[in-house]
Amino acid sequence: MTRENDKVDDSMLAPEAEGSRPPSGAQTVSLAIRLQPVEHSEQPVFANFTTVQTGSGVVFIDFGFLEPQTMAMLARLGQPGVKIPEAIGGNLACRMALSLETTANLANQLTQLLRNATAAQAQRAQAAMPANEEEQAGPIH
Repeated sequence: MTRENDKVDDSMLAPEAEGSRPPSGAQTVSLAIRLQPVEHSEQPVFANFTTVQTGSGVVFIDFGFLEPQTMAMLARLGQPGVKIPEAIGGNLACRMALSLETTANLANQLTQLLRNATAAQAQRAQAAMPANEEEQAGPIH
């Protein structure tokens, strides 16, 4: 059940986790890993809430979903007159148990993704800025 858009390129490969670098003199090899879906595992699971807990050498990440009205209520919690509920109900979408090495690898991948997204956003903002400045400044005499 491989789809054409499931191909992995080197930019999608996991970076090395700290402490897992090969000894000096060892060769580093890039390897594309293709994961085959099982049952409905290729379907994305939407989550808008996460929690992280640690165990003995394991990190548990719970991905949950809170209804939009619950999210709106959470945004109002700091306002005067809003009652704080004892508990908030949500749905557990997925629970992942990761080794510390896998967690470090995930953290590295997410950090790189966020850096790239932030840089791209800054470039778009900077590209839009000169056009706006020229419009506001008017002609130069």
